Amino acid sequence: MQDSRIRPVLRLFLSFWLLAGLLAPVLACRIIPPPWPPPMPGPPPRPMPPRPVFQPMQTRLHKATIDIRRHVADVLVEATFYNPNPQQIEGIYIFPIGPKAAVSSFDMTVNGRTLEAELLDADKARSIYEGIVRQLKDPALLEYAGQGLLRARVFPIEPRSEVKVRLSYESALDRDGKLTRFVYPLLSAHPGGDQTVGQVEIEVKVQADSSITSLFVPGFQVDAKREGKGGTIRYSATNFRPERDFEVVFGQAERPVGVDFLTFRKGDEGYFLMAIAPDSELQTKEVGAKDIAFVVDTSGSMMGEKIAQAKAALRFCVQALNDGDRFNIIGFASDLNPMANGYVAADAAGRRQALDFIEGLRAMGGTAIDSALEFAFRQPVDSGRVNLVVFLTDGLPTVGETDIATILKRAEKAVGNRRVFSFGVGYDVNTRLLDGLSSRTRGSANYVRPNEDLEVALSSFYGKIAYPVLSDLRLETGGAVLSRMQPQTLPDLFKGGEILVTGRVRDKGVREMVLSGAVGEQRESFRFQADLDGNLRNSFIPRMWATARVAFLQEQIALRGENRELIDEIRQLGREFGILTPYTSFLVVEEGVDRERLGEARAAFNQAADAAAKPESGRRAVERSLAVGEMKAQGGSMGGAPAPSIAAHSMMQDADMDMAFRAAGIKAEQVQELVRPVHDKTFYFRRADGLWYDSLIPAGESPAFDREIVAWSDEFFALARTSPELGRYAMLGRDMVLRLDGRVIRLVFPQD
Repeated sequence: MQDSRIRPVLRLFLSFWLLAGLLAPVLACRIIPPPWPPPMPGPPPRPMPPRPVFQPMQTRLHKATIDIRRHVADVLVEATFYNPNPQQIEGIYIFPIGPKAAVSSFDMTVNGRTLEAELLDADKARSIYEGIVRQLKDPALLEYAGQGLLRARVFPIEPRSEVKVRLSYESALDRDGKLTRFVYPLLSAHPGGDQTVGQVEIEVKVQADSSITSLFVPGFQVDAKREGKGGTIRYSATNFRPERDFEVVFGQAERPVGVDFLTFRKGDEGYFLMAIAPDSELQTKEVGAKDIAFVVDTSGSMMGEKIAQAKAALRFCVQALNDGDRFNIIGFASDLNPMANGYVAADAAGRRQALDFIEGLRAMGGTAIDSALEFAFRQPVDSGRVNLVVFLTDGLPTVGETDIATILKRAEKAVGNRRVFSFGVGYDVNTRLLDGLSSRTRGSANYVRPNEDLEVALSSFYGKIAYPVLSDLRLETGGAVLSRMQPQTLPDLFKGGEILVTGRVRDKGVREMVLSGAVGEQRESFRFQADLDGNLRNSFIPRMWATARVAFLQEQIALRGENRELIDEIRQLGREFGILTPYTSFLVVEEGVDRERLGEARAAFNQAADAAAKPESGRRAVERSLAVGEMKAQGGSMGGAPAPSIAAHSMMQDADMDMAFRAAGIKAEQVQELVRPVHDKTFYFRRADGLWYDSLIPAGESPAFDREIVAWSDEFFALARTSPELGRYAMLGRDMVLRLDGRVIRLVFPQD
């Protein structure tokens, strides 16, 4: 009799719930086990059979194709799951639904079979979300509490086979001032535990009412392209663990230049992001004419592949010049070899002259850098044109003036309103010279490693500066005080480009600001409203600003020498935001180092930091400048700082830094077990008590707890309803101490 009762119960236990999340037009996919013991009619069997052990379902593919047209987004989601178990199982597929979702357009198939779905309102859905979170001990779905949901039964899920889910959906977009936002809650595809999604592919197509200016996804390094009223975003990753939603943000041009101003506040501290982008439909005749001088090293060290690639790149640049541009090519070795004494018109005759000149370039002699720059800066300046200098060298100055400080002083005095873009080829260059030339002139320094293609690098760079739109940019802030801006001086704006400026702001309210810039001899002004009160959706801005700020401070140390105030600020920001640099690496890992290693590790990291700051040439100097440039790019993009483990791996390419990590007994991949950025916070592991501490709690300080909360308890869910960010922090999944709403909270995760 007992066996006959147990068998149907066991059949019931062999079912799983298939879970996916949809916010607005979004699918997220997960498989979860049912609660134990499952609800059943009558008394449970005695003895209770053991909990069945199953391998978790695997998410092999999560693909989203999002088509945004005007005010509506159509989404197609395709997901592939694999059941690794020898049993057939059953599931429930669940879709969180936002208030703007058009449920009537819902369509879902599993292995080609259409499913019927039930719609639940937000009140009923909340209890389901919280129940799943309690059961799985995984807070990812708390992000969507308060949303409705659709659910559908999926059966059968065959043993050791794939299940393919296809979902199409439709939703209205969200307007935020002049910006349009669309949230794809990728976080709800979080597979739980240490699992990852095998392959993630997201493609977004945008068709707007007017020309698109800004187009970005906060927190993701995406391939974004704008062309007129259309735009595309592509993102792919393997073995991916979602940590945040995929939010598409775009602005539309009302004038030739669009300005979007976003803010975020943490108490009285405000952070801002200003995105400046031109109308991508600007015609060539509407952009400014330019004068450009190509100053090219033809010394003996350029012989062979380097001079061949430089000549090929010069041919490309000459052919790509615009009608109305003027140019010159200045070769230099021991002596100067200019194409002409002044600028030449970029007409057919000028191009023929240039191509003949390029063909005759030969590599021989020394390196007269000072004379070459002096000649380039003597070229006549036309105030109605953008004046650019592209300076390329593969060596150190060996002829004429060779003192770097003197060369920089002379250049700074003579450069005028020119923008200098430097290219260092190989490791035998002086980074203080190249970085200094560019940082003082609104230009940029670029480096080509020995194994990289100079032709590709220079040709790609020229495409970014081919069409000047605005130069000499200035910002009137309407009385608001903006501080610690990165970059500190606004660079020129080019067609197809975008300028991202971050900084701090204490003022509140709405201010009218004015961005102005030169177009030829005229100045154009663009007025816009800046809301300084902050938006919680912009929580990515502080980390983005801190990354750019740390890069700037490192650059200043490399140019001007070590300064205690600069180093202290790097360390303060590095610890708060989990940014690894030679100056912050020990602070980041300090509390996770065994006590017996602490002294040796501290000395090794200090030695590595000193060694990293000293060289001006050679492999270490170039790699340092490349790392700072990459950090500036990440701070000036929506990807933010690299993950600490990735940054550590990059730093450990340096022999001294590798030795320091070894002294601490830490491998690059272990850094993520010591420091974790989570949402807008950074947590550090303290080996002494086994807890993770909010970076806002100073190292070594152990404050008294205002509250101790057990994860998944009623108290936890009550607090998560009033402070939703708690659910995001809980994704760390470890016992932690954090500051939340002015209180110190200890969050404890119960052990199974």
